[in-house]
Amino acid sequence: MTVETHVDRARDRVAAERDATADERRAYERFRSALASIPTASAPTGAGGGGAGFGNGTGGGPGPSAGGVRAIAGATNAASTDGCRRVREAFAETVRPRSVPDGSDGEPLLATVREELGDAVAVALSPKTDHDFTRPVASAIASAVDDRLAELAVFDRTLEREAASLRSAGETVRETTDWLSTADETPLSALGFDALRRRHEALGERIEACEALLAERQADLDRTASRGAAVGVRQRSTVAYLYDDFTVSYPVLSTVARLVETLRECRRAVRDHLVRRA
Repeated sequence: MTVETHVDRARDRVAAERDATADERRAYERFRSALASIPTASAPTGAGGGGAGFGNGTGGGPGPSAGGVRAIAGATNAASTDGCRRVREAFAETVRPRSVPDGSDGEPLLATVREELGDAVAVALSPKTDHDFTRPVASAIASAVDDRLAELAVFDRTLEREAASLRSAGETVRETTDWLSTADETPLSALGFDALRRRHEALGERIEACEALLAERQADLDRTASRGAAVGVRQRSTVAYLYDDFTVSYPVLSTVARLVETLRECRRAVRDHLVRRA
């Protein structure tokens, strides 16, 4: 007896996403190191570190969205804008290849910066604004990077939880389908009354196990992974992102619900045989 399962494909998808997330975290760590190595310019006397302000921006990337940053950009100094150029180059060499699908050059670099680190960082690094790469600007960019790393860490926790949930579901599904396949080798007509009764009870136990798995899965979907008050990712949102291109939105629920339906059909068939022989 064959029951269609989407769980194995889901496990492959989660494994691939965990690898991609790990690569992105390493890319951000390299970018952070490069950022720290770029000298900052001194703010002009009397500027007081003032200038264009950083509003709250919104970043992107897979799963969670990046938070805003707040800092101060100094006044313009043509010589010091070289620092911003070096930051853009470092971002292009480290984070951008992990952010833009298939290494596409269709998305402007600053659009990727805005998507990953927020509007404020994109404005600060834009050649059109000619901001100094002052210490406050560097600090604001580093803060945005730290926020993004924190978000990726939380996202990876949701992936880890999803992987564990899929392993548990996969074991139950595999054990149940194997049992069904073995049981199906013997026609019900070849079983005695006691054997039919035991088959009926065994089917009931497996239905209960699958229904418990469905309830557990629903509880998993309602959980939220967080790191402090600022970063939180709902498991259901992660699942929606992971399986967006699947034929079913919830691979585990779909597979197990179909399995429960199959088990109930088998139990009804066994019950019919029991009634006829009573």
